[in-house]
Amino acid sequence: MNLPLRTDSAFHPAVPEPRDTGHLEVGDGHRIWWEEIGSHTGVPVVVVHGGPGGCIRPYYRRLINPHSHRGIFFDQRGCGRSQPRGALTNNTTRHLIADMERLRTALRISKWVVVGGSWGSTLALAYAETHPEHLLALVVSGVFLARDVDRRWLWQDARAVFPEVYHERDAVLPPDERADPLSAFSRRIFDDDRERAIEAASHLAAAQGQTLDLMPSPEPEPPPRFDDNDLADARINLHYETNAYFLEEGQLLREAARLQGIPGAIIAGRADMCTPPLGAWDLARAWPDARLSIVAAAGHRWNDEVLGRVIVPEIERLAGTAGR
Repeated sequence: MNLPLRTDSAFHPAVPEPRDTGHLEVGDGHRIWWEEIGSHTGVPVVVVHGGPGGCIRPYYRRLINPHSHRGIFFDQRGCGRSQPRGALTNNTTRHLIADMERLRTALRISKWVVVGGSWGSTLALAYAETHPEHLLALVVSGVFLARDVDRRWLWQDARAVFPEVYHERDAVLPPDERADPLSAFSRRIFDDDRERAIEAASHLAAAQGQTLDLMPSPEPEPPPRFDDNDLADARINLHYETNAYFLEEGQLLREAARLQGIPGAIIAGRADMCTPPLGAWDLARAWPDARLSIVAAAGHRWNDEVLGRVIVPEIERLAGTAGR
């Protein structure tokens, strides 16, 4: 969904350009891109983008009140304007957690509010459970716990809701490869034949994209025109997916006890077909300090304006409490 956000929505006014930007050397040959908006003296709020393979989107700035809060955004290793683009070496969840700590230290922040959506919720949780001492609060939406059940939903079980989409997705695969589409698409997307890789990545992205919006375009959108950067993003995504996101099975729930005493918000769209509310529900049971909101008629993306009516006030509530 690429429509602009309504000006009368719950989101804060647009901030056309960040106040400060830069590249931060994080080791292993990686440099991550970061941006800041808002008040120098405001409560710091770091926003963790989705993916893996995503990047900062300009509308993410509308999650943050620029008059009272200090918004921080960064592109994860290999993503967006981080360098080198598409690098998979030394690119794991553990490395990304360490990068967040380097960024916090470089910006001279003692504690911050962490906000993550989709894969960003996974990384935000993993970071919070590793460094709870540096959190003021935690907000997660589109919760993805990276368990077998969550990954199986994305690749297989959502077929129950999108039968024609999954049929079309797998139609490009030989019949003997359709039982394991993850492996089949991975082989193609990591193929040395660039055209074959881009064709597979474009086809897969077109199918996955149909699970993201509650009200997609009434006319099916053609597959996006992929370039080498899009292929790099797809490879990062599958690098994490094929390695179970570099997390142990059930790790994020098992270590949720480390979040004890940290205020938070867990937000799910009732109609989120990418990350259904089960993950949010399970997390809320393991982390009772957080407020759970399952939002009727809301989907997955942060620019879902129904979801925004909950996400933005929750960030405001928690950052406001932290600032007192």
